[in-house]
Amino acid sequence: MSEIPEDLSGKLNKLGFTNYEARTYLGLLRNNPATGYEISQQVDVPRSVIYTILRKLEAMGIVISIHDKPRRYIPLSPKQLIPLLESDFSKRVSSLREDLFNFNNKPESEGFWNIRGYESLMELCTSLIKESHETIYISAWKREIEQLKKPLFAAKKRGVEIVAFSFTEIDQELGEVFAYGVDEEKLSKFWDRKIIMVTDSKDLVMGSANMDNEQQIIWTQNRAVLTIAVNYIILDITLYGQRKKIDVSDTVMKLMTEKVDHLDQLIEETDRKNNSN
Repeated sequence: MSEIPEDLSGKLNKLGFTNYEARTYLGLLRNNPATGYEISQQVDVPRSVIYTILRKLEAMGIVISIHDKPRRYIPLSPKQLIPLLESDFSKRVSSLREDLFNFNNKPESEGFWNIRGYESLMELCTSLIKESHETIYISAWKREIEQLKKPLFAAKKRGVEIVAFSFTEIDQELGEVFAYGVDEEKLSKFWDRKIIMVTDSKDLVMGSANMDNEQQIIWTQNRAVLTIAVNYIILDITLYGQRKKIDVSDTVMKLMTEKVDHLDQLIEETDRKNNSN
């Protein structure tokens, strides 16, 4: 009997495979082509269900049958399977999103959600980056930027404007990057990792980025807190400009809200009025 790694089987379970389906596919990866009887013996799947499982996997396009007497099966390679699963998952999520939006016609909440654990933080940031359409403002360390690099570059490619700040060294090609290049290990000795990310001026993720499953991160659409977070990034970029003696005014003005533009207008009108008197 072929030994099937439980962690690998478990990952397939999370993607919708039953335990028997996962074992059957993994067994075929190890030994193919194989008959239903051979697979059943190799991965300890009952003969009474193995052919039902194989028919289902075949209908899903995950295994292919060849020959007739006896019928043998071969699996998709991992390189073929992963794009198939990604495409299927994307379609399911899109369908669910549309149905949920139609079902829930209430205004969006501006509440706070606590996200627990580093892995959940990275998954949430990746998801928000993929959903962004206009802007991404992010302040983070090299390790977190590297993990988010692929979706960030994909966002940039589709026209999303990215402004990134870091005390550490990060890729200058991400967008408008302001980075001191401080050694990450040295910095971590006296400063906790933090991440602030605002997408489309709508969603804010903010909190510790230490690899601790008990840490909690805030995710919110609260306008007041979002403004404070953006102002925090503005301050870091402004200080960066002063220390490096470079002009960052264009970027700072871009990050400021429409309220600031209106304030400037009011100040200018007041100045004109006072000067005319």
